[in-house]
Amino acid sequence: MRLGPSLPRLLSVFRKEMTETFRDWKMLSMTLTFAPFFVLLMYAYLGHTTPVYQVAVVDLDEGAEAAGGITFQGGEELLMALRAVRTPEGEEVLRVREAAPEEVEGLLESRRADVALTIPREFSQALVRFREGRPVSEAPPVPVKSLGDAGNPDYLMAAVWVDMTILAYVEYASGIQSPLVLQPETTSGAVSLNDFELYVPGLLILSLMMLMFTAAGALIREKDKGTIVRLRLSNLTVFEWLLSVTATQLIVGILALALTYATAWGVGYRANGSLLILLLVGALGSLSMMAFSVLVAAFLRTVFDLVTVGCFPFFVLMFFSGGMFPLPGIPLFQIGDRAVELNGMLPTTHAITALNRVLSYGAGVGDILFELGALVLLTVALYLLGVWAFTRRHMPAVG
Repeated sequence: MRLGPSLPRLLSVFRKEMTETFRDWKMLSMTLTFAPFFVLLMYAYLGHTTPVYQVAVVDLDEGAEAAGGITFQGGEELLMALRAVRTPEGEEVLRVREAAPEEVEGLLESRRADVALTIPREFSQALVRFREGRPVSEAPPVPVKSLGDAGNPDYLMAAVWVDMTILAYVEYASGIQSPLVLQPETTSGAVSLNDFELYVPGLLILSLMMLMFTAAGALIREKDKGTIVRLRLSNLTVFEWLLSVTATQLIVGILALALTYATAWGVGYRANGSLLILLLVGALGSLSMMAFSVLVAAFLRTVFDLVTVGCFPFFVLMFFSGGMFPLPGIPLFQIGDRAVELNGMLPTTHAITALNRVLSYGAGVGDILFELGALVLLTVALYLLGVWAFTRRHMPAVG
């Protein structure tokens, strides 16, 4: 291949790459529909509402006679308080069911209950004694026991909601005036996000990760079919070839991103940030995936290798960059007040972080400059390393 880019040659190769990419409809269809499929799947599991925690209540309360001969049923009132818990948007948080003592373990083991609460027999009597000012020495405090399975990921959140509701009810029923008032605030003006909405930025970048198969496939196809020899003998430069493939994959990436976002929008997702910034991050993410794909293609020889061995780097990207679920970073070293993490060596990690801040919390370009800069630097580094490795392994005669 000779140096010296030519616009006619560049357009000709670009047409060729576009034709071959869209002709391979199976690979293209998988690339475009993989992430939208997971959007629908995650919505089916998580998208309908905020998490609802299952609470089993064993109400043993016997009630008590308050002043004036009025019967006080604190256990029943506590049940009503638990059922009345709502999010700021008015959605149900605790789904309460009454249970017998012997049912509790079975409900917890089958996860039909996330936490089990036992209201003691003396519950109402203790509240009445305190409200009437009787000394505590008359009777010890009564225990309100909760039981849960530590292996259930919803147990802790369910227990927190139940405990906070019990404390709030006891303050109300006993007439206690707390010296403190809790005032929780959020760091942005956005409404609270459910689990599905928190997953959407990662799913959007997942659509770009699929470019690894079409981008690496476009490079390996020339080696697999032997046409790379003709490219070497022609006047086509390495720069022109890679630029044509990159432009094609950028178009495919934007289409995949748009289709994934349209799917999320169709099931009710609404972004809090700018869609133009989404497009910017998507374009940089597509370029980074193209650079990563050049490096992957350097170590593969056939398309069969791509769909078998190539799955390993794809799953590394998908899981370790947080494409499917958030992962804690693995710190390597510190630069100023920012930790450099092993996960940060993957460009998609920064793309997901940027989209999460933009779409979930309304961040602007100025708020994600670090992520954008990291994307650009990693893309350039991967391109240089990938072109060197690909040329060395598959085009040794190219100078």
